[in-house]
This record gives sequence, C-alpha cells and structure tokens, in this order.
Amino acid sequence: MLLRMEEANLEAALEAQQTLVESSLELVRTTYRESLDEGVKRPVVVLVDCEDDLGGQVARGWLGDEEIDDAIALQHADNEADHDADAGVDTTVFARALPWNEAAGDLREAFPYLAPALDTPPSDDGVFVISITAGGASALTAPLEDTTD
Repeated sequence: MLLRMEEANLEAALEAQQTLVESSLELVRTTYRESLDEGVKRPVVVLVDCEDDLGGQVARGWLGDEEIDDAIALQHADNEADHDADAGVDTTVFARALPWNEAAGDLREAFPYLAPALDTPPSDDGVFVISITAGGASALTAPLEDTTD
C-alpha cells in the first residue's frame, strides 16, 4: 500500500513538473534565446515554481525574499483580475538559463537522481529544461519552435 502511494506521489510530481514546462513554453524559449544572444554555451533553462517549497528556496536563493514575495503578490493579483482559467500558468514562475558546464555539476549535486540526464550535454534540437516544482525536479526537453501551427 505504501509503495503504491509513493508511486502515485511520484507520478503526480512528474506530471506537475511536465505541466509547468508545457504551460511556460514561451518563457522557456525566450529565456533560452536570450541566453544564446548573451553568449551562453549550451544553455540549460532552470524553470522554477516560486510557490513550491523547494522551488521557492531555489528562487529566493537567486533573487532574494523581497523580489519573490513581490512577484507572488503580483501574480495572485493578476490571477484575481483575470478570471480566465485558460490564461496560462496559475503560479509564479521564474526561469534562468545557465551554461551546461556550470549547470550540470550544480544540478547533479542538488538533484542526484537527475545524474543520468545530466551525464551527456543536451542536443541542439530542443531546450534542455530542469523543472522544479512539486517538491522535486525533472529533466525535460522542450521544443524550440511552436509545432501547433
């Protein structure tokens, strides 16, 4: 019984991490492209749910408490003003691109279970994303272009 609950929790976390990337594709792509323009080699986009306990710790470590608190307050105000359920992400999301050679070691240390995904540099046919939400992280590849056209 406990094993099934753990499997269900893991499945729910993985789904939440994938959903965060899918609902933030524009932010992921913009962050990736801007990092290339700034000369970042083989960028890895770290996508963080600032309202998640773990994601909040990561975001606060990068940006500080005040900036994250202000961003969360603004996001909630925007959500209340825009009652459209299809408006996009319903949490506060932050993205940062890091060079592969810097990111792989730091991410492997922070999330040892991602080591297999971090053993080989990402290919150029997508955006390598680390999605942090639901108390953990997943390594995913997002498409570079919108394929819904």
